[in-house]
Amino acid sequence: MIEYIPWSKKVLNNSIELQKRGGIPTLDLELTAKCSGACCIYCDSKPDVSACGMLNETKYPEIEKLILDSKKKGLEWIYTCGLGEPLEDGKFWDMIHLLKANGIKLSMFSNGIFIKNIHIAKELKEHGVHIILKMDTFDSNKFDTILGRKGASSQVYAARDLLLEAGYAGKHDYTDLAFSIVPTSLSIDGIPAVIDFAKKHGVFASVGELEQAGEVVNKNLTGTLGIQEETVKHLKAIADAYIEGNYMRPICPCILTGLHIDNLGNCLVDEDTGLNCKWFLLQDPRTVSLGNIYDNTAEELIKKVTVYRKMCFDTKKVQIERAFNVSYVFGGCGGNPKDIIALVKQMI
Repeated sequence: MIEYIPWSKKVLNNSIELQKRGGIPTLDLELTAKCSGACCIYCDSKPDVSACGMLNETKYPEIEKLILDSKKKGLEWIYTCGLGEPLEDGKFWDMIHLLKANGIKLSMFSNGIFIKNIHIAKELKEHGVHIILKMDTFDSNKFDTILGRKGASSQVYAARDLLLEAGYAGKHDYTDLAFSIVPTSLSIDGIPAVIDFAKKHGVFASVGELEQAGEVVNKNLTGTLGIQEETVKHLKAIADAYIEGNYMRPICPCILTGLHIDNLGNCLVDEDTGLNCKWFLLQDPRTVSLGNIYDNTAEELIKKVTVYRKMCFDTKKVQIERAFNVSYVFGGCGGNPKDIIALVKQMI
């Protein structure tokens, strides 16, 4: 099975070992809330800020200090997969130049709409940016509906082709390009074709389940976007055949290692588990802020996260057990909760 490098077993194991030694192997950064190129039907962020971002978002000097401080503690990977579109953030290019100079790698989720030419695609490739590209279906009308913008799908497909032209993916054991695929009533018929394309071109097909959060809850879309059990079983069989085994979305290392910093500089963890990813249970987030990057060093924040997480696993056994018993068909944000909780228990 081809592995998306940032989610590979090797990166996960290395990150866990470094964290056990007191390091900071990963940062999960929210860069901006701005996402003007699309308005996805099931967006888990705030649609009212997507066109212009939010006030008081972190500036480049603050992010630079965080990265360089974390580098002293072994930082190897940065993940940005939540809130807005990274390529719309004013500090994005400065940040990736900094990362390249310090041997730090980046994994980003992107809708691809701002990958408008081969120059941008090559710049991303040359700076070691690994990309999870939104790619629910090749049916342009249905994809436009999902993206919330007429003609947006053609921009995403163009970005896909530009990334391949720039040298992304390829037929190897590891890949730097993944497709984010969310099974819904709109996309389900087209997903087999997306998986076939991914397999042919050396792209990792990341099939993950619909989050019960954001616009899905606000607009009561579960019934509209939901798919029948038999259809789910059929898609699972296709996914299993794709990896020649039991398909489950891989565990993202930044869910249980390093720090999650939001676009306002706050260090957030899940309230009940102390884990970094606030969406890993595919529900509206319930988070706790343990400090911010203005008043705390990265080392101080990782200590606070470690203490809080241990407290959760010591005192919130009912909530932890509830999270442990959640098991998905394809995997949620960051992997399968059961597998994630089991690993955390070994770490604390």
